[in-house]
Order: sequence, then C-alpha cells, then structure tokens
Amino acid sequence: MRFSSHNNRSGYAPRPGVACLDQPGQISKLIAALDGTGHAFALPLYRAALAGELAMAALLPGGRVPTRLLDHTRPPTVIVVSGDPANPTEAASPPEAFPQARRLLAWSASVMLHATGGKEAHYRAVVAGAKAWRRVLLIETATSQEDAWLALVEAERERRLASGRVFPAVCISARPRGGVHPVWGTQA
Repeated sequence: MRFSSHNNRSGYAPRPGVACLDQPGQISKLIAALDGTGHAFALPLYRAALAGELAMAALLPGGRVPTRLLDHTRPPTVIVVSGDPANPTEAASPPEAFPQARRLLAWSASVMLHATGGKEAHYRAVVAGAKAWRRVLLIETATSQEDAWLALVEAERERRLASGRVFPAVCISARPRGGVHPVWGTQA
C-alpha cells in the first residue's frame, strides 16, 4: 500500500497522504504484510475490506480523503486517521495535522478514538460499527494527543445533541490502567 497516492483507475488524480483501499490485490498484499506481525490485530478490518463488506481509506497527516468517499450513499465506509507515531523519534500527530479532521467527524455516523495498543476485538468492533452505522471514523492516536482528539469528538457530539441527534462514540484508552501508548519495543 502506498500512501502517496490512491487508486487512479477511475480517473481521479493522486492525493498525497491517503490510501484508498479498493483494489483486492492491494488489500491482499497488505494483509500478507501484516499477518504474523505486531500489527496483525488490524486484520479484521482489512479482511472486511477485501470481502467487499466495506470501503476503506487510511489518512496520514496532511492528507485529504477524496470527496467521492464522503458520499453518504456509498457502501459502509471506514476512514482511518493514522495519528500514531511510526517510530520512537516521532511525535504523535495532533488533530491540526489533519486538515479534514472536523469535516470527517461531521461526515461520520460513529467514531472510535483509539489511544491504546491494538487488539483484534477493537477492529472487529469497527467492522461491526460500519455495518450498523455505515460511516465510521477510526482515529488512531497516542495518549499524548488523546485529549485534543477527545475535545474535537466532544464538540461534534454537542453539536449533534443540540439538534436532537445522537453521535455514538467510544474512546479506548491506555490511561485508565495507568498506561501510555505507544510503548516502544513491545510491538513487532
């Protein structure tokens, strides 16, 4: 999977910082690369995309999701905001690093703020959420940025509550157990 561009078979121009996972070969390669690693916990999400159960895009800091993926008439869609640092020398990305953060929250029907080590159950819950709510935003972040993301999620929840709408959101955090995320050296 390359984050430098997305699938261009439909004539869309490449977009830096986003990967639209809509080609079976691309998804199969990603699954093979993750299988047996410390990141295999995310496989339920990628397998659901491969099976055609949902559309999926992964967003890096500075990237923008193509408008076509934000169409409310599309099949169930999961957008992953990848704010976790890639290595110990990098800081986690704050919400400001994602120009569409507020728009993606407004687009989503449900959100999972994920600020802890990954578990398969977390990613199975995202798949189930996509099937139930159709538009799920998965924000992967570190505990150092959890409060900033939580403030944005809470602002969106308040905006919806003011008009009588619900906003299902869950925050899975390492902090209640006294932990931090990420902890380097514990993942393969």
